[in-house]
Amino acid sequence: MNWIELIGAAGVGAIATKLLDILWLQRMIRNAERASWLRDKRLKAYSELCAELLSLGKNSDLRNDAFEGYALATETILLTDDDTLAEEIELFFTHLSNLFAEAAKPENDSSRRPEKELEGAYQVVYKNSRNLVKKLRASLHAA
Repeated sequence: MNWIELIGAAGVGAIATKLLDILWLQRMIRNAERASWLRDKRLKAYSELCAELLSLGKNSDLRNDAFEGYALATETILLTDDDTLAEEIELFFTHLSNLFAEAAKPENDSSRRPEKELEGAYQVVYKNSRNLVKKLRASLHAA
């Protein structure tokens, strides 16, 4: 075999390898890094939100104002791919603030709902908080 042909073949192989690296491997690396970054961001945001969900807003005292809950949930809502989950999170903080506003009314207020009804509403909010945590966990593991 001729040395010039051997060197030429090695040069073509090196160029083909570099093109493969540029066109395919770099894209794969970039996608893997993006997925890792997104998973880390979701873990942080979901963890903060779960603390509020499991404490029913007590962790950051969000019970009285739904807008504070929305503000806390913004990062999670932006990072989730599930529109239904985002809507459920918003609705949770609306229900939570409504429940605590109703419970804070004086006993002699004629517009106050009966205690049994408040207990039922509390159970619904409690159950929703646990379901949201399960959905967030599933969303995180699916990514």
